[in-house]
Amino acid sequence: MSTWASNNRGGQVREALTMLLPQGGIDDLLLRSDEEFPFRIIVPSGVIPRSEHQAAHFAPGAAMGRLGRPARGGESRVLGPPRLRRPSNLRT
Repeated sequence: MSTWASNNRGGQVREALTMLLPQGGIDDLLLRSDEEFPFRIIVPSGVIPRSEHQAAHFAPGAAMGRLGRPARGGESRVLGPPRLRRPSNLRT
């Protein structure tokens, strides 16, 4: 059984980006198949034109950025930025 409804890469990239819409990972998505960069991803900072290959790499990063720890399999509550620990072998 496949997670994807599409059986080609372009369709799967489109599905991945479409799944980010209700999650708030992106604001909107425009598809223009006749252009060099057919995926127009709209985020708060503006419109990001992407090729199919670039959009395929953008989607997981946007999911991680939006969902954070739950996307990585960690706790769902966010406590703030991760703490940096000093390695025990360093002298103070």
